[in-house]
Amino acid sequence: WWDWKVYTANVTEQWAQVAVVGPKARVLLERLGGMDLSPEALPFMGWAEGEIAGIPARVYRISFSGELSFEVAVPANRGLELWQKLQEAGADLGEALREAAEARKALAAAGEEFGVAPYGTEAMHVMRAEKGFIMIGDETDGTVIPQDLGLGWAISKKKTDYIGKRAQERSFMASPDRWRLVGLESLDGRVLPDGALAVAEGVNANGQRRTQGRVTSTYMSPTLNAPIAMGVVLHGPERMGEVLEFPVEGQETYKARIVDPVFYDKEGSRANG
Repeated sequence: WWDWKVYTANVTEQWAQVAVVGPKARVLLERLGGMDLSPEALPFMGWAEGEIAGIPARVYRISFSGELSFEVAVPANRGLELWQKLQEAGADLGEALREAAEARKALAAAGEEFGVAPYGTEAMHVMRAEKGFIMIGDETDGTVIPQDLGLGWAISKKKTDYIGKRAQERSFMASPDRWRLVGLESLDGRVLPDGALAVAEGVNANGQRRTQGRVTSTYMSPTLNAPIAMGVVLHGPERMGEVLEFPVEGQETYKARIVDPVFYDKEGSRANG
């Protein structure tokens, strides 16, 4: 619609965003001052605009890890300032964090009071899998639709049309014989191989074993001290307790029981701390 004279601008790079996560996340942010972050003022999935430690900020009460979490967006040129103030508030590192050259060394010593420390994407992935949270690119690919992941509730029941509606009405998409999301519990303590296929009875026209599912995410959970995995399986949610086999060339066949995909904190209480 050229005649509308409208343009778009990607402003993502103008913001730095820091996730403050864990049972003491609210206490830590409140120590910096500036905003009411109580559950009443900022409920789960809410957001607010104001200041944190004197820095203009947008705070989002969202959680990818399933823990109490606040994602704080500030102007990009003040991102390091926020990071350092969070570290100072949590560990009282004082002057050491005022010098960028000392920041890395100081971060390693953080945590005297709250145990403040940076955490990486691998830790985040393990935590989200413990809570049964899906990951785009792992639980999803070009073959998976929301209904396969138990997300049918997110599909509009009111709109007469939307992007993807025609595709979802095709017979294959509406088939009851689709692979759907489940949890997988390893029977021998080994971590299931990522992408491993669950075999079924019989062979196809090429003489290959038929398949009935695959592993989408797999980790060792330090919280549960056990391997956990998620996958999509034929009629999966209706087959709780069944055992599947995952043959891997050169290794003993893996076996796993179909279980609920939420391994920890099913009530979601930790995200509502």
